Amino acid sequence: MKKTLLIAAAALAASVISSQAQVYSQNIVGYINSAVPANYTLQAVQLNLSGGNSLTNVIQNPGGIYDGSGVFLWNGTGYTQYTIDSGFPSGVGDAADAAGVPAPTLAPGTAFLFNNQGVSNNITYVGTVPVDSLPGTTTNTVPGNKVLTLVASVLPVGGGISTSLGFTNAAGSLDGNYVFVPKFAGGVQTGFNQYTFDSGFASGFGDAADAAQVPEPQIPVGGGFFYGNQDGITRTWIQSL
Repeated sequence: MKKTLLIAAAALAASVISSQAQVYSQNIVGYINSAVPANYTLQAVQLNLSGGNSLTNVIQNPGGIYDGSGVFLWNGTGYTQYTIDSGFPSGVGDAADAAGVPAPTLAPGTAFLFNNQGVSNNITYVGTVPVDSLPGTTTNTVPGNKVLTLVASVLPVGGGISTSLGFTNAAGSLDGNYVFVPKFAGGVQTGFNQYTFDSGFASGFGDAADAAQVPEPQIPVGGGFFYGNQDGITRTWIQSL
């Protein structure tokens, strides 16, 4: 899945609105170009999109080119499914595409499965990087329930899950918890690569059985992963540009 990011500009627009006051607007603007071949890919929303983050703006559907395609949002125990359908006023149908439903909002840090039944294409996500403050920090909360959570970096960065994405294992606090990275071949999900947080290894990660060291998992821009929380503790994931 080829995905690229361009940060187009930073600290934009300072304008005088009166002789006695000034308003400054600071944003980091960019885009993510994400390949959507036929059938399944894992996508992630990592921008505050121009026009908002409703599903119909995340997956824009000009001329109905993605009609019949499925969007799957993880709910903790399974997927809630939506169908892209330009025939409904909301642009979204239910799992069976039998009735229109409101388009959900996909906030930055949301990962989802996309089953493309339309044109094999690229989706370009355009918007601003969701930072709390410049030069660029942001916070994501990972739930503390003992179930799998499908998450993504809030910031549009790729690389090592700890060294680049900032999902760190401070003082071994994540030891024993898991990362599951979905694998795809020809538009079909073929399983997962499983990693165990283990501060006892130089890489910080063990294999599925936590018996041998493995390299740090790599997550691309626009990608996501399942987090298997074994201790029930809510995590605060702080990232910096």
